Amino acid sequence: MQVVVAAYGARIRARKGLLLVETKEGAREYPLHEVDEVLLLTGGISITTRALRALLAAGATVAVFSPRGEPLGIFMKPIGDATGAKRRCQYKAAEDGRGLQYAKSWVFKKMLGQRDNIKAWRRRLRGYSQYAESLAKALQALRDAASPHAVLEAEAAAAEAYWAAYREVTGFPGRDQEGRDPVNAGLNYGYGILKALVYKSLILAGLDPYVGFLHVDKSGRPSLALDFMEQWRPRVDAVVAKMADKLESEGGLLTRRSRLELAAAVLEELHAAKRPLSAEIHREARALARSICT
Repeated sequence: MQVVVAAYGARIRARKGLLLVETKEGAREYPLHEVDEVLLLTGGISITTRALRALLAAGATVAVFSPRGEPLGIFMKPIGDATGAKRRCQYKAAEDGRGLQYAKSWVFKKMLGQRDNIKAWRRRLRGYSQYAESLAKALQALRDAASPHAVLEAEAAAAEAYWAAYREVTGFPGRDQEGRDPVNAGLNYGYGILKALVYKSLILAGLDPYVGFLHVDKSGRPSLALDFMEQWRPRVDAVVAKMADKLESEGGLLTRRSRLELAAAVLEELHAAKRPLSAEIHREARALARSICT
């Protein structure tokens, strides 16, 4: 269970096996053993040491987000299964080329998700056939890609068609990571939530989120988290597209109301499948850790 707190002045504490979230509108209680993550989306929230201890003891994490939706920090129990051995395997995979094959499979899943989204928007797209054809060519190019440059070229070709279709559906000006319009701000916010879930799962699996297989290493950049989360980005895209007309921004940032509604919608989408996405991310991270050491 994810607990999202976006009310300025909210107070979080623990009592008798429950996590209590108190706001001006009232109080809500959550069984501590059912809480996986607590997402703090705004400033002005207080949380007691007792609540932090109880959450950590229950295996939960607390993530703090910037107004743009970027996870600024994740408070979690410092555990990992055979972390040293798995990280040595990860570093070797990044050097010997096996890492590229993993990254390629994640990009492939992202492009399949982009294709599925375009199919779902088919009736709203004047250029559907052209977009679908471009995606099919990009998928074939990715299958044949044997170098990081070739993978990136295929990914870029798919992105060009995909974001053109997205522009038709949402009316946004085009994908821009620094974009201040509501849709770009919404995409950045949704990806931030996804990144926090991915980052935590990689840590718990014993992997180093900062050594990636496709994203170039850069100080402070969680390259593996960015590589690994590619496969789930289209699900966030679909949620933001559905809410595009409702999202509002001020000064390039989503309003508090939009942040809360988008976070709730993203988390609802990520848990709408038969198996929650957070469980899927944990499972895939553990599978990756096992695989790179065999």
